[in-house]
Amino acid sequence: MAITIQSSPAPYSSMHDDLWFVSSSTRVGQGGITAFKFVYDVYVNNSQVSRTKVYPSPSAEGSYGIFNASPMVRSYVTNYFEPSGSSILVASNDKIKVDASIRIGEEYVSGGNLYLDQNLVSSALSAYNFYPPLFADILFTNNNTPLVLSDYYDNLLIENFTDDWITERDNENITIEYGDNFYATYFKITAGSYSAFIDVINESGSVIDTASGGITFNGEMNLFNLQAGHINTFAGRSLITASTYGYNVYIKLGVAISRKLQFVQKCYPKYKQYNLHFLNRLGGWDTMKFALVNKRSTEVQRASYRRNDWQISGNIMTNIDAYNKYNETTLNYAIQHKDKFHLISDWVSQQDYEWLAQLFASTITYMEVQGAYFPVTISSTNYEYKLESSDKLFNFEIDIEVGKYLTSQFR
Repeated sequence: MAITIQSSPAPYSSMHDDLWFVSSSTRVGQGGITAFKFVYDVYVNNSQVSRTKVYPSPSAEGSYGIFNASPMVRSYVTNYFEPSGSSILVASNDKIKVDASIRIGEEYVSGGNLYLDQNLVSSALSAYNFYPPLFADILFTNNNTPLVLSDYYDNLLIENFTDDWITERDNENITIEYGDNFYATYFKITAGSYSAFIDVINESGSVIDTASGGITFNGEMNLFNLQAGHINTFAGRSLITASTYGYNVYIKLGVAISRKLQFVQKCYPKYKQYNLHFLNRLGGWDTMKFALVNKRSTEVQRASYRRNDWQISGNIMTNIDAYNKYNETTLNYAIQHKDKFHLISDWVSQQDYEWLAQLFASTITYMEVQGAYFPVTISSTNYEYKLESSDKLFNFEIDIEVGKYLTSQFR
């Protein structure tokens, strides 16, 4: 008998939404068949990771086997912030997605015997590590464009970023301090020979120097570090110096060109600065600099017990020891330190303020301290959007808690 897949997830679906498979079988309702179930096997990396047996779900059109692959698939996504090397491309892989195979069979009883027919039909699934926006992709639709809910619920919005930088920041106005690490992710889909270009610009925006070269992608997720030192390694010379006004970075495939990431170098000598590197909603990595008055605080949790200050010493009771110290009445035997920061950015645009909501909601964020990356948790719990028309100029402020805890000496 035949199984037919009636519907399956759209291309570029999010692993964080439901991934529904609807199947039918000619055995459903057939005479002499009882205890019928659809059998859904999920394979990741050619290994079976789950088997789910589903009774037919009655509907107006017939009885279908309905299965959601999302919980099994998304459990295989990993943390792919893995920068390595001294050139601009520091990671290239397919870890932005999970490739799976959904193999569908059936189990039933006929003539008193139990039968299991496996893998009668299969479907490939690539689920991506992104989540859709609330209403629409604000950068690629305008206010007069109707929101097509069928497209929205099919999670097609990430297609707008194929062969481009997967970020929604204001790419025409990026400030960077000389020597800072700056991460951006390129989403490569189309096969072909790619090249990276760096244009050095002056204050009028004119290009005064250029470097380019071929670049090899090993997957769809391509992490770039656009720090001056990495660019100079790629160029093979001192293309970017501390006195360089700015530079543009873009990727070309034949005549196709990505959006340009447009940097202006700026010096922040007055305050201690911190860079946060975070997973954005599209599954790429972004960097945000906090260069104003950043304040650090420490919260401690103390574990202690109390005892009487009078203790026996020899054959007498005393509350003073032989070294002229009063006996302790409260003994702190474990103290844990939690470091927190209140971070303040430079002035940001309305577009960047909306983009920074993704930092606020990011599940993986690192604070860079002297080249080391410390995991942090965003402790702010409320995000209020701002408008340039009413709020004028504004900074972005956020509270974080460092994920590395210290303990004082145990007792």
